[in-house]
Amino acid sequence: MEYDISREQVENTYIKIKNHIIKTPVIYATKLSNITSFKLRGALSKMMALEPAIIKKGVVAASAGNHSQGVSFAANLLNVPATIVMPKTAPISKINATKNYGVEVILHGDFFDDANKKALEIAKTEDKVFVHAFNDLDVIIGQGTIGIEILEDLKEVDYILVPIGGGGILSGIASYVKAVNPNCKLIGVQSQNVPSYYEARKTNQAFQVQGKLSIADGIAVKQTGDITFSILNKYVDDVILVSEAEIAETILFLFENCKIVAEGAGAVTTAAMLFNKLNVKNKKIVCVLSGGNIDVTTFLNITNRALINQRRRVVLKIDAPLGHGHLTKITNVVDSHGVQIHKISDSQLENSLEVNREIIRLVVDINRKTELANIVIDLEKLGYTVMEKEFINSITK
Repeated sequence: MEYDISREQVENTYIKIKNHIIKTPVIYATKLSNITSFKLRGALSKMMALEPAIIKKGVVAASAGNHSQGVSFAANLLNVPATIVMPKTAPISKINATKNYGVEVILHGDFFDDANKKALEIAKTEDKVFVHAFNDLDVIIGQGTIGIEILEDLKEVDYILVPIGGGGILSGIASYVKAVNPNCKLIGVQSQNVPSYYEARKTNQAFQVQGKLSIADGIAVKQTGDITFSILNKYVDDVILVSEAEIAETILFLFENCKIVAEGAGAVTTAAMLFNKLNVKNKKIVCVLSGGNIDVTTFLNITNRALINQRRRVVLKIDAPLGHGHLTKITNVVDSHGVQIHKISDSQLENSLEVNREIIRLVVDINRKTELANIVIDLEKLGYTVMEKEFINSITK
């Protein structure tokens, strides 16, 4: 079956829901134009389209995080009970944020698809309305209102990049934007770890990919919906994959350069630009950032990995004699080059370590390669052995 959405449907839905949503701003940054969004639109569109007698029994939804909060907010607004099923792997910040709406939260499975199956069972057993995260026309129309706001702020946009898991947001935006500006290119962006739509486009058929855990948990959907697949194939020009490392580095980039805290799913579109996946120049490009639900622990873990990947954070392992004063000498060398020490530890629990010696481990944040090279030279002048020299030399070249 083929599905489609008209420009008028999106515009009429926007009139209904606009008093309950915050207009998504288009923010100009030095290198990127960014859009932040929240999945209230689709949930509110769906639930406001239901008859009061039907919705009063309650709603059930499944989500890795953002849709769950959209449904919960809409349920409170419309005064109906809600049950949300989330994967056990969902970030604690998203779980707690959903619970804060006073809804029932059930954790089930590792992926969205597992949680979705459980939610369908609950909806059937308890005779409640199931609000799908993406594979529903009313939800898609609601998400399409983002397209209205993009074109209000940037009429002559050349490319719009949208994160894609199940495809609800991209289907909605693409349907509206192509109706208003057919020349605009719509590009989906997925994680390499869960490339469901990317693989489906190859065979022109939606199917379930195996998938791996991803820091872009909000789009970790193993199978595109049949409704969204039909719409995506009409309007989407291409789909791009980004790696976990690229997503991590982009989260750090957005925080440092744009003062935006983005979750993994929200960062994929900027990652596509940052790592030149689109390969275009001198075009007006909008990157939709679809979420900022990332807890502090996850953010620190991801940015730590990004700093290490960029060789801005380096682990120095120094073979030193046991005894007083060595740690002070070593830290003084690092300090003399203006380098910040992130963490210090020492241990005798190392393979092939001689008697009466220890390994002093410094995690340092460097600004320039020359700083690291000079630190190594000065430590060796003092008689210390810097281990893993081949790796250190690869950084300082």
